[in-house]
Amino acid sequence: MNELVKSLPSPTLPGLHLPCLDAHKGWLFKWTNYLKGYQRRWFVLSNGLLSYYRTQAEMAHTCRGTIPLATAHIEVGDTCHFVLTSGGRTYHLKATSEGECQRWVSALQQAKANSTLLMHHSDDSGDETP
Repeated sequence: MNELVKSLPSPTLPGLHLPCLDAHKGWLFKWTNYLKGYQRRWFVLSNGLLSYYRTQAEMAHTCRGTIPLATAHIEVGDTCHFVLTSGGRTYHLKATSEGECQRWVSALQQAKANSTLLMHHSDDSGDETP
């Protein structure tokens, strides 16, 4: 069900192919606290940001959190577990299978690379003000 979307040419960087805005989405388990443990959340990877919601329906009105990937560190744990660290916060995430975990980690690494590339491109664009 979670499929990566085909790459499309970027209008800002000729010849550069970046994934579509909604590159990946699906259910993951996010560690909340010791009392509640892992809770199922709907995650959407879009435009270099990983956002999460309690349910798919909640997407229309309430985002529970957003993780910028450009400066994130992605660490793979056991077969279904990975950790994102960004902005001084750490997110422990679990997928339902090893394959699903690998798909998420690949999508996140690609989104991070794309975000970093775009960040460096905007830094090097020469649009500095005197």
